[in-house]
Amino acid sequence: MPRPTSFSRSTGPAFWLRILAWGVWGLASGSALAQSAGAAKACPAPQRMQVHSQAPVTLRFVGDLVLGNSHLVDNIPAEWDAMYFGQVESYLKNTDLTLGNLEGALTQYTKTLKATGTGRSYAFRFPPRYAKLLKDTGFTALNVANNHARDFGDQGFADTGENLRQAAIAVVGLKGQFATLQVKGLRVGLVGFGFYPHQNMVQDLAAAGQLIAQAKAQSDYVVVTFHGGAEGDEAVFHGNSNEIFLGEDRGNAVAFSRAAIDAGADLVVGHGPHVLRAIECYQGRPIFHSLGNFVGVGGLSIRSMAAMTAIGGV
Repeated sequence: MPRPTSFSRSTGPAFWLRILAWGVWGLASGSALAQSAGAAKACPAPQRMQVHSQAPVTLRFVGDLVLGNSHLVDNIPAEWDAMYFGQVESYLKNTDLTLGNLEGALTQYTKTLKATGTGRSYAFRFPPRYAKLLKDTGFTALNVANNHARDFGDQGFADTGENLRQAAIAVVGLKGQFATLQVKGLRVGLVGFGFYPHQNMVQDLAAAGQLIAQAKAQSDYVVVTFHGGAEGDEAVFHGNSNEIFLGEDRGNAVAFSRAAIDAGADLVVGHGPHVLRAIECYQGRPIFHSLGNFVGVGGLSIRSMAAMTAIGGV
């Protein structure tokens, strides 16, 4: 059995240089994003956080978390659990809010409509005990608006929500809803989006704007996280246009992200392409177009661009 593979790399000052270089590289390569003159410039400090909070507030956010699949989930020894986040735990724990994208179901329910007998499974199921692992690692909120959250149907999805709530992790991305966390006296609104009809959809900019505006009215700071866009090395550079992958409409990530800022978001965090994408500063607010794979076991490529990841922070 393969050992769990952490895609996370060391951070610190070198990380910030690397992530900023990615932002400039992605924008200087002829994509439509290069038309945004302010994209490669540093965004100003989020003043609203400083005004409403009595102390500095630190947010961390990562990309996709794939902690197992239908072949491996029941055979992963508990002693391996610490290997997932051991090298990066300090960066995720020593923050006020840590957000990621949970790409699968925390459930013991085993029925899935996806093909699982081919030797490679894209039905992602994780042991329910991982809810505590995620909490102990530092995660305070997880997005479930993605294309694998319902790999094990409504039952698996319901189990995921219940397991996260029992671990005191906020569930982000339920249709028509947003989560609100109290952080040092600051109300942080978290709104999650995917590209399926049972989710808040990146394709529906009008509905997205309304939900974000609702969150804004009840929050001091709004974080929008979304799962969308095509996948793989070919998807690193993308323009301001709709993206189709495997016949699915996965939205226009650029148009959505900018519309989210226009509707009131203070920060936009993207994931889904499984590769790093550019960082953009739009209307003085940061957009992380994709943070790539963060951690995974089995099935995920770690070749080429997919081997790179990042921890974002404000």
